[in-house]
Amino acid sequence: MGTQVWSGTVGGRTHRVEADDGLTRAVRWSVDGELAAQKRSTQEKVRLEVAPDRLEVRFSPLGAPRRATVGGVDLVPEPGSRAARHEEAVGGHPERYALIQAAGGAAKVVLPILLTVLLARFALSLPLPSIDGPDLPSLPLPDLPDLPDWSLPGWVEQAIGVVKYVWPVVLAYVLARSEINRRRRQDEERGS
Repeated sequence: MGTQVWSGTVGGRTHRVEADDGLTRAVRWSVDGELAAQKRSTQEKVRLEVAPDRLEVRFSPLGAPRRATVGGVDLVPEPGSRAARHEEAVGGHPERYALIQAAGGAAKVVLPILLTVLLARFALSLPLPSIDGPDLPSLPLPDLPDLPDWSLPGWVEQAIGVVKYVWPVVLAYVLARSEINRRRRQDEERGS
């Protein structure tokens, strides 16, 4: 388990954030050399508030600390740290970052579907015991009017079938591109 450190000055106050990686993430936030707040969490986004400031630390899905933001301003990671290397990689190859995020979004959609199909196949292959239940009377159903016979064109049905799998990937790509633009603005504001 490692500790990632960020620091910076926001609103005339010096901030230092330490975040431990792992399943249970510990975040310690110091303002002007004094411990302001700390928290343990399993969330990918950990938030702390100490008036008038608000801290947000983001972690990767596997628990690596990625970014610390105070009042909308990204703090600077320690040089040579994993978070610093991550920022350099994202800044150096924004398209690759966006594609990786989109692939991760696709995996979050496709993997549960595949696992569900595999579990369903396994469950349906098990022999079921025969259970005799009581005879229930049949209930008469009301007569419903006949509806007109129409259907969507085949290409529309195919498009609808594909869209539910494609939109999360497109959304992940758009969100990754907006994150790249946000990081560029942060770099400009910091004067990097």
